[in-house]
Amino acid sequence: MLRGLVVYGTYPLCLIGSVVLGLALLQAGLPAAAVVIANGLVFAPLCFALERWMPETPHWKWSALELRTDVLHALISNTIPSALFRLLFQASLVGVAASLEGFFGAAVWPVGAPLVVQLGLALLVAEAASYAVHRTLHETRLWPLHAVHHCSPHYYFLLVTRKHPLQAFFTYGARLSLLWMLGVPGDVLALYTGVTAANGYVQHTNVRMRTGWLGWIFATPELHRLHHSRLPEDANSNYGDVLIVWDVLFGTRVEPGDPERLYQGVGIAGPPVDQSYRGHLELPFRFGGRSEG
Repeated sequence: MLRGLVVYGTYPLCLIGSVVLGLALLQAGLPAAAVVIANGLVFAPLCFALERWMPETPHWKWSALELRTDVLHALISNTIPSALFRLLFQASLVGVAASLEGFFGAAVWPVGAPLVVQLGLALLVAEAASYAVHRTLHETRLWPLHAVHHCSPHYYFLLVTRKHPLQAFFTYGARLSLLWMLGVPGDVLALYTGVTAANGYVQHTNVRMRTGWLGWIFATPELHRLHHSRLPEDANSNYGDVLIVWDVLFGTRVEPGDPERLYQGVGIAGPPVDQSYRGHLELPFRFGGRSEG
């Protein structure tokens, strides 16, 4: 009974829970940053506990070295580039929103709509930009930069934090730039960022989850695991971060099919990668002739 709840209920309950948590914190008057931090404090330990209890595939379990490295990614690779992007561009992009409002004589963004409706619209807009950047990282010469995220032979919840700082700068910018330019309110941005964080942890979790029809709307764990396959023809699919609708529209959504095929290996082709933080920073510049994935 309990295992069945984990398999079929973990993903939808976490999505709903992240929204409920965000709304509760905002209504309590807490700042937007608290929504993102709270989602990390709730969903990272939850995923850690579930992986320890009932992993989908035992040999995907994280190593101590990778755990230390990905903690550094969480503390450095994500926070510093995103702060730098905000410092350099947020004010000017918000200024574009003010100019558009003056030009049209009204706010471009539907600020009067319910928060949940605005959250859904924000996801659609941000995911369009994120999809374009993610697909570009896979299918062009920029792949070595993104290979840092894919280079683990394991699959576990903290992979969501694993990004080369240069990639994190552009990925963060792609997600937020359109929302800033459209004048999305701070509470909606907080909800969007919180849901994205929660989905990322659960999406990368090494726990058996079956999501059914939700896989036609959201980038579920089942779909995203295929994206981490060692085989390029599998990995170059399912690019959505939270939503899968843009993959559906552009024909890049792929069903996972036989799970035994994926269980043969995740990661990237070629010799083993140095999984230290320094090794990750140097990987794009030492990539050589590795295959795209």
